[in-house]
Amino acid sequence: MKKLIQQICTTLNDGQDLVLVTISSQSGSTPRLAGAKMIILRDGRIGGTIGGGQVEALAIQEAATCFSTRKSLRQCFDLTNSMAANTDMICGGRMEVFLEYIAPSDNNREIFQRLLTSVQSGRRITLVCPLPDGEQEEPRFVVDHRGTPSRGDVPDTLLSAIKQVRTSISAATLIEHQGRKYLLSFFAVAGTVYLLGAGHVSACTAEAASRVGFRVVVMDDRAEFANRERFPTADEIKVLSSFDNCFKGFEIDHDAYLVIVTRGHMHDMEVLDQALQTEAGYLGMIGSRRKRNAIYSKLMDKGVKEAQLEKVHCPIGLGIEADTPEEIAVSIVGELIYQRATGRKAWHLI
Repeated sequence: MKKLIQQICTTLNDGQDLVLVTISSQSGSTPRLAGAKMIILRDGRIGGTIGGGQVEALAIQEAATCFSTRKSLRQCFDLTNSMAANTDMICGGRMEVFLEYIAPSDNNREIFQRLLTSVQSGRRITLVCPLPDGEQEEPRFVVDHRGTPSRGDVPDTLLSAIKQVRTSISAATLIEHQGRKYLLSFFAVAGTVYLLGAGHVSACTAEAASRVGFRVVVMDDRAEFANRERFPTADEIKVLSSFDNCFKGFEIDHDAYLVIVTRGHMHDMEVLDQALQTEAGYLGMIGSRRKRNAIYSKLMDKGVKEAQLEKVHCPIGLGIEADTPEEIAVSIVGELIYQRATGRKAWHLI
């Protein structure tokens, strides 16, 4: 999703308009879920996908109307009828698509730049798009992670309605306020992975985690390991003076995944002790069961409760008999994907 927003910003900054296509609602079995997005440019190029096939082809066709009229529109697709049969889309569901015409105005450039900045920093943000209402068009706006809107004239009642649904709905949803409908698109980086340690397993894990949409932060006390050459895809690299107080300056919340892969047992125990005091949504540590038991015993001697340690994934990763750093990285990221899908599904885009 971050790449799609970057493409929108680049297009608008180049003075070009575009159409943003969003699955605003769906029921039954459909190629993509509500919130899936794609963009269509005037020259026919696209970015992202809403599922391919005839639905996507028809959306591209309808986008021509948006460009000619400079207005947004809504389109419904019934995948239970001949459309599905004629295109091998054996889905059996219905979906509504919102084709949003976006002009290269100052307001739009500002809105999508705010959106990009929030996503890059791992902050939740909601894009609010008023649906077409006759000739009257209301400008879109965003609501940041603090609940503050980018527009000062947003009614408190509308803001309250937005806040109520954003705690329980993922991706996108439609709401109605005072007779007008609004499409809410919820954005959040799909979790930030904090790699404590910058060795071989960490390097492979960083690459794999980045590829599946995680934001990646690498931390180590060795500059010769924690550097951009070894971690080209990392969003942030922090060279620590030591692992003491290693989370200082970082906001470790429920969207944080802590992966402890330092170079030694003492460092692992030191980091784990600190990690247990955070609100991280996931905490994993590399190592054998023997190593785990030894570290746990020492931490309990220091006052750590057994219930706290039961939340730690150790040995980290899925049980796939992984051996090489690359295989271990696959097992770790596989576990992270599973945790993301089942643990905090309400907060992340599909």
